[in-house]
Amino acid sequence: MSTIYNLDSANLFTGDDDPDHSQYLVINNIKFPALEEETKEFKPGGGVMGIEIGMKSIKSLTLGFNLFGIQPRVLKQFMKEGKEHYTIRGNLFDVKKQEDLKVVCVVHGRMVKVDLGDFKKGDGVESDYEIKEITKYKLHVDGDEKLYFDFFAGPAGVRINGEKVFRRAARNLGLV
Repeated sequence: MSTIYNLDSANLFTGDDDPDHSQYLVINNIKFPALEEETKEFKPGGGVMGIEIGMKSIKSLTLGFNLFGIQPRVLKQFMKEGKEHYTIRGNLFDVKKQEDLKVVCVVHGRMVKVDLGDFKKGDGVESDYEIKEITKYKLHVDGDEKLYFDFFAGPAGVRINGEKVFRRAARNLGLV
C-alpha cells in the first residue's frame, strides 16, 4: 500500500553529531547529493538513432546547504586540510501510519565553496556551502541502510538498499 513520506525537519552537524556542532537554529536548506550514473552516447554507423549507455559508474557527489547568517564554526571548514564528516539528521513522517522515522545521512568530504551572499538591511544574510571530494556517503532510514558509497572500496563499496549492486564486477576485479 502506498504512503507519503515527508521529511519535515532536518539538522546539520559539521564534524560529528556532537550537539555543540549542530546548526539546527540556522539551517535553511540542504541539497542532498544527487545520484546519477555516468553515460556514454552511442550512435551506430548504420543506425537512425543513438542511445545513452550506462557506464556502471556514479558521477561525483556534492552536498550543498544554506545557513542563515555567517557561521564561524562552519566557515573554518573551508579548504581545511583533510576531510570532515557532515551529518544530517532528519525526521521523516509516514503520513499513512502517522509515524516519525529517523533519517541519518553522513558525508565524508571537503568544503570547497562558500558564498556569504548579499547583505540587505532588514534581511540579514544567508550563506551557501558546498562539500565535494566526497569519499563516503551513507543514508539510513529508521536504521535501515538505503545508500552506501565508499570511493576507496571501488565496486565493492556501493550498496543500495543493502545490496551490493556491483558485486560481480568487484569479484571479477579480484576485490572480494
